[in-house]
Amino acid sequence: MSTSVTWAVVVRRPVAEVAAVATDPERLMPMLSGIGRSGQVTEQEYDMFLDVGTIHVGGRVAVSTPDAHTLSWRSIRGTENDFELRVTEHPDGSLVSATLRLRLHGLVMARVSEFLARGIMSRHLIAGLEQLRHDVEHGS
Repeated sequence: MSTSVTWAVVVRRPVAEVAAVATDPERLMPMLSGIGRSGQVTEQEYDMFLDVGTIHVGGRVAVSTPDAHTLSWRSIRGTENDFELRVTEHPDGSLVSATLRLRLHGLVMARVSEFLARGIMSRHLIAGLEQLRHDVEHGS
């Protein structure tokens, strides 16, 4: 069983400028309020834990930037989760779209936990993208 949330925000800056911030894990991670703690382990691996209510869920993730406008990660150890962020052209500047997925194992308890986690994850993703928008448009 899994749950996912997707959100997008328009940033009134050129794609290259937005992508430079959004695809740099060291600059993006502090803006994502739902990341309770994270730390770089190797060049492309991070220990990443998401705040879901009062608990941290996560583990080791492999971070990749398949192109200059995309950042993604997938879990390689711990709670299964993945994330993808894309920066694309928009008439007003750039459109930043992000999807966060979380998979929990089990039957009834996993389903209930995912239902509760979805709302929390959604609020964190919206807040993180709005923080990214604010920082890029107005400087940090």
